[in-house]
Amino acid sequence: MPLWVKRIVYPLIIPTVLIILSALVIWKWPDLVHKINQVKELRALLIILPVLPYAVCALGIIMGWRYGNAGMMLASLALAISYLVVDGFTPASVVAGGIGPSLPKTVAFLLPLNLAVFTLLTKRRIFTSTGVLFVFLVMLQISAVVVLCSPPHDPGARLLSRMGSLSPEGTKKLTEFLTGLRSFFHDSSLFGHARVSTSSIIAYSLALVFVLIRFLLRRDVILGGFLGALVATFIGIAADSLEPSMMIFFSAAGFMLIITSIEASFSLAYMDDLTGLPGRRSLNQSLGELGKKYAIAMIDIDLFKKFNDRYGHQTGDQVLKMVASKLRNMSGGSKAFRYGGEEFTAIFPGKDAEEAVPYLQKYRRMIENTPFVVRSKTRRKSTSKSRGKTKLSGLRRAKVTVSIGVAAPDKDLANPERVLKAADKALYKAKKAGRNRVKI
Repeated sequence: MPLWVKRIVYPLIIPTVLIILSALVIWKWPDLVHKINQVKELRALLIILPVLPYAVCALGIIMGWRYGNAGMMLASLALAISYLVVDGFTPASVVAGGIGPSLPKTVAFLLPLNLAVFTLLTKRRIFTSTGVLFVFLVMLQISAVVVLCSPPHDPGARLLSRMGSLSPEGTKKLTEFLTGLRSFFHDSSLFGHARVSTSSIIAYSLALVFVLIRFLLRRDVILGGFLGALVATFIGIAADSLEPSMMIFFSAAGFMLIITSIEASFSLAYMDDLTGLPGRRSLNQSLGELGKKYAIAMIDIDLFKKFNDRYGHQTGDQVLKMVASKLRNMSGGSKAFRYGGEEFTAIFPGKDAEEAVPYLQKYRRMIENTPFVVRSKTRRKSTSKSRGKTKLSGLRRAKVTVSIGVAAPDKDLANPERVLKAADKALYKAKKAGRNRVKI
């Protein structure tokens, strides 16, 4: 599978699995409830389960604080508030005058838009100027919703009534505006759905497109979690029966945010962001898991510093990516790592140094024979006459080679750390012997 496909598919695995599991739980819900009621020790679960979304969202807020992820904190808060409003809404509450009839649909409109916007804060702490601004906007939304959806005798409506004595004309226009908004949020769905308004469908569609575009551009696992959360919350709100759909799918949405945030933190610690290879920490862990027979190769890009100085760091990064992509696909059952800078490491479990050399030689020749084209610093300016005729103008070819040192354990090299140092010494010999070669 190509790397770009992996980077798109893998971040979506966890959200997809959680959505499928949630659907299966709802499908089998009557049977599950029946079985739980038959076991005395499990009956308390039915009382605790409605609180599950709040517990998951609280955990998400705590973890967002711990990981410096303001987007996760605010998204978890939005999920908790939306669950409280939409799940707690009943026709009886309207009759009692405790809640406005447009409130659930207003929240269903705002939730996806907020989740989409909060993706911009996943790498920011809450106590930054941007984080504080978004918190203020959330508070402003809550205040606006209270005024918009308040029944006639509630504080929000009474506030408008008092404003009428100060500015009758302005209050009249504001009331007409709010009435139009209520009608917009309460409008029936394009598909005749009683619970989801047209405005909510539009909001979810816009949010999904926005987050999907960001995900395809960045291939970020956290954005994959937000995509899943959008899908899960829509299913939970649009389900024919709110119970247990809201509880299950909103809990799943919270878990998606938590799990993908943990996965992103793991990748940050163990994976190299530039090349996509496992990093130094992952190498150290793998060294401790090796058996008695193995070979370790140290790989270094020849004259990389001069290459960087001549062509620039951006071109140097492209070289690192090319070398890493070839190393990732090297045969012989090897495991590739980025050691640091322009150095890479390959481990061959179950092979000695002599057995690893043919695979390393094949890799070295592959790098040597791979054409690498860089743009010249002085490119010709295209004109109406020359455009399309000088496609290769301003381009030049650069030769990239690697030197490799490989070692395997023996009586003097009793542990992987010593074997790694021996491979590094062999790499130095390869450099000294003229580069672009493999030394044992």
